[in-house]
Amino acid sequence: MLKALIVEDEQPAIDELTYLLHLFNDIEIVGCAQNGIEGLKLAKNLKPNVVFIDINIPKINGLELLKMLENQNIAIIFTTAYDNYAVEAFELNAIDYLLKPISASRLQKALEKAKNFVKKNELQNKKINKIPVEKKGKIYLLDFSEIVFARSQEGFVEIFTKEDTFIFKSSMKHLEEKLQNFSQFYRVQKSYIVNLEYVLEIIPWFKSTYWLVVKDANKTRIPVSKSNIKELKNILGLF
Repeated sequence: MLKALIVEDEQPAIDELTYLLHLFNDIEIVGCAQNGIEGLKLAKNLKPNVVFIDINIPKINGLELLKMLENQNIAIIFTTAYDNYAVEAFELNAIDYLLKPISASRLQKALEKAKNFVKKNELQNKKINKIPVEKKGKIYLLDFSEIVFARSQEGFVEIFTKEDTFIFKSSMKHLEEKLQNFSQFYRVQKSYIVNLEYVLEIIPWFKSTYWLVVKDANKTRIPVSKSNIKELKNILGLF
């Protein structure tokens, strides 16, 4: 079942979209908002899994609202009379962009995309927080919380815990995707992902660079890419 929130400043447009959505029996409208601030509050309180947003809404516009909702696993569908924002909307991961007047058949296609989006998120949430790794011909399921850091090699990734080392037979990008819902992991440079909860020390180096010392058996030093230093400082509360 889809739970929909409508964010639209014109009541006739709300009424029209409400009418169209009621043509489908697998969606519930949980709320309506007539400006971006109200839409943001309702999204947090009502927990919809799909939000229909007009571009030109008061207080904060639809694109800004999308940016504020992008990490909440909500399918965003724009409903607007303007086609010139479509590219930016899709770059911000909107799942569809409907031009007014909206037909029932076009809306149905958008709802199918929303269902697929929600189903994919539900499957991801059901996955266990473990990763298959190998050592000496045996396969282990390693809890994400045990990972201290990861280092990419050609064709595989080394996974380091406090006491051991394992092999993850895939790419660094694939590992990063598996860890994306865990905020403690940060890719400090192209070859390293670090669990920030295991950082023991931060060492300033020459030319405004830094090393991280982690809590493994060897107190390994890991270099931080210069381009990531500002973001990492913000994450760690260093100003």
